[in-house]
Amino acid sequence: MNDLLGSLFALLVFPGLAFLSTCALAFDWLDRRVIARMQGRVGPPWFQPLADLIKLLAKEDILPTGANETVAAVLPMVSLASVLTAALYVPVGGRVAASFEGDLIVVLFLLSIPALAYFLAGWVTVGVYSVLGGNRSLLQYFSYEVPFLMALSTPAILNSSWSIAEISARQLTWGLFTLPLGFILALVGLIGKLKRDPLDIPKAKSEVVAGALTEFSGRKLALWHLAMSMQTVVGIFLLVNLFLGGSKAIFLAVPPPLAPVIFGLKALTILVLLSTFSVLYARLRIDQLARLGWRVLAPLALVQILVTVWMGG
Repeated sequence: MNDLLGSLFALLVFPGLAFLSTCALAFDWLDRRVIARMQGRVGPPWFQPLADLIKLLAKEDILPTGANETVAAVLPMVSLASVLTAALYVPVGGRVAASFEGDLIVVLFLLSIPALAYFLAGWVTVGVYSVLGGNRSLLQYFSYEVPFLMALSTPAILNSSWSIAEISARQLTWGLFTLPLGFILALVGLIGKLKRDPLDIPKAKSEVVAGALTEFSGRKLALWHLAMSMQTVVGIFLLVNLFLGGSKAIFLAVPPPLAPVIFGLKALTILVLLSTFSVLYARLRIDQLARLGWRVLAPLALVQILVTVWMGG
């Protein structure tokens, strides 16, 4: 009975649905606030992301004539479910809902599902901007995904484990210091996966309105936004565990009560980095991203893997 209650608590409260939803809204607000401050604006109040979500849930849910309503309803739910499932295997402050050898591969697979669902969302709503945004998202996916996967495999190779919890626990020195190139490549890949500036090509407002989600509204759009916000949280938590030692400090032992605090500070640091990049750099064109991904990022990721194998040997 206690095991069942513990599993339900992990799934529904911490580090499950309730915790992840709260972090998604909090990270969304902090991201918008930091960007606004850097641009000389005030930024939204702390409750704005929650108010936006409630407003979308209350709005009328419509689709254009000819759109496949069933598929359009299923896609955001599949995206949200895949992100929530991936979050179960990512430790938070030393606590993880589920873990097994090879869960890193499962998490990377689950985090790729929203990108494919986003592409399909553009096609099922049949709008011109939606189809164009969906096509762009698929081209972007092929440009960043290979370097991203190669970069995230380097901590696994170096620590001789494909379990996220094991990789985090075995890091005597942060991967940021032993694999600095891998961390940079993983950060760039995460920006592409989250479709953030300067890699927000699939949803460029000045070119394709809202990209693949142009025709979505109401509850469907609310689920899409929630899935993307949760994907941001899971992606940041993943980088913290693989490259920043999870809840460990650099040199000092951390008491268990302070482990979540250390973990949270690291996660916020990566979030501020993402916000800073969004302000500093202009959007790339899709051909520029393709060249960057295959001519620069992929060769660098391959070099990082070779160096990691040598370091492990």
